[in-house]
Amino acid sequence: MKKLPFSIQTFEHLRNHDLIYVDKTEFLYKLVSEGKYYFFSRPRRFGKSLLLTTLKSYFKGDKHLFEGLYIAENETKWKSHPVVHIDYSLVSYFDGLAVFKESLVSYFKTIAEPYDIELTEKNPTQALSELVIKLYKKYGSVVVLVDEYDKPLVDTLTKKEKFEENKILLRNLYGALKGLDAYFRFVMLTGVSRFGKVNVFSGMNNLNDISEDPEFSTAVGFTQEELEENFSEHLSTLAAAFDTSVEILMPQIKYMYNGFSFDGITTLYNPFSVIKLFFSKEFGNYWFSSGTPTFLIDLIKKQKELPEKFEGIIVSDLTGGTDRIENFPLYPLLYQTGYLTIRSVEYDNYRRQYTLDYPNAEVRESFIRYVLAAFVDKQEFDIQPEGLKLRNTLRHEKTDEFIKLLQSFFADIPYQLHIPAEAYYHSLAYMLLRLVGIQIILEKSTDKGRIDAVLDLTDKIYIIEFKFATDESTGSPETLAVKALEQIEKKKYYESYMGGDVKVILFGIGFSDKKIAGKVRYL
Repeated sequence: MKKLPFSIQTFEHLRNHDLIYVDKTEFLYKLVSEGKYYFFSRPRRFGKSLLLTTLKSYFKGDKHLFEGLYIAENETKWKSHPVVHIDYSLVSYFDGLAVFKESLVSYFKTIAEPYDIELTEKNPTQALSELVIKLYKKYGSVVVLVDEYDKPLVDTLTKKEKFEENKILLRNLYGALKGLDAYFRFVMLTGVSRFGKVNVFSGMNNLNDISEDPEFSTAVGFTQEELEENFSEHLSTLAAAFDTSVEILMPQIKYMYNGFSFDGITTLYNPFSVIKLFFSKEFGNYWFSSGTPTFLIDLIKKQKELPEKFEGIIVSDLTGGTDRIENFPLYPLLYQTGYLTIRSVEYDNYRRQYTLDYPNAEVRESFIRYVLAAFVDKQEFDIQPEGLKLRNTLRHEKTDEFIKLLQSFFADIPYQLHIPAEAYYHSLAYMLLRLVGIQIILEKSTDKGRIDAVLDLTDKIYIIEFKFATDESTGSPETLAVKALEQIEKKKYYESYMGGDVKVILFGIGFSDKKIAGKVRYL
């Protein structure tokens, strides 16, 4: 059984140590055969670094590493090129502009050294130009590969001055590449976000952005077929650890980790999560916990967008039209960073419209927990027990206790975080219930109207309606709860759920200035 490539992002290492490698070289062959300048955006830990190091080995002419892969059987011209591989994880960009510049120049010198080239320029833009020109004169056309072009920007989003300084430096650096066109064989830049693409690449209007190109939708990540074909032995070992079969276990693996899509058709697994699953033999939230989206939470709080709106959202733009993070459209950024994915694509007068949703349970549960903790000013580990208590009260039909727990939870919210709007309470209740795994359908359409929420607990169904007032002068929570229940009964929201084996419970909930009441009727 081949070993897992856990946390290995270098193609040469994978091949030399006989680790599992999912063959993506068909996409690489298309890239190197048909074009010269590319930009490719994907969420973190999705295989972009491995993609670039595979290209690096190809352009270095290391044919032996590709034995048995698609490209080896189709490429007839193996030629070595000097490669400038820029990896910002090896550069200091967070300690001020002067340190960033000095670190870049030093980094370029380490690239030049194996080629027996000496750099004299002190400015990073000029040093990069010097490096490319000298490599070309000594070895021929040059390849430039930039891993996570936006890392110095994403990591400084909450530090506006550093962000702006880094943006200007990178704009000058990448702008210099266009003037060196005659020296290049191939140029590719990858990154997570595209928020700065317009301005940072203002001098590189020749880049072909393949991020939404259907031909490259599976260039990174694992399809279902790739997972089963390449990890069959590890799937069997995992199933044995749970004392079950692969056939029984696979739906849970799909539920937790499959669902990322960049064309609305084919779904993918995030490589990091499934490899960690095979490695640890335990289901966990691996991808989310490997990076904290602090800047996203800040943006969500500022724009007062809450997570139930993220399910089934329809957008026409996945790029975003500004590089100013405070004005950046939230949904494209959530898509680019992997917290939302494309569920389907439709055309309206030849213009694509994308339906976005959470990719899978791992992302949805982790993201909701993180957002909820931020909105109620609690620690993440404090959220889960409270949610479980709420779940148990509903399972045992202790609705009065459910209301008391909800009241206590909302009472702890700091005043400055409180938003006096129905959507706020609605969203917090949604997040709590989603968090503990309850199936919840928000604003379900019926021929009678739209139901606020339907909770499916296997042996019982809760039909819930929320009513809100800004203060008790416009309605006490008790009065609002009665009105909510009356609306459910009047509209007969429960009709489609009658006649089965499950109990149907009508639940009206009233909110008034942090006070909550409930009214229940059993059918």
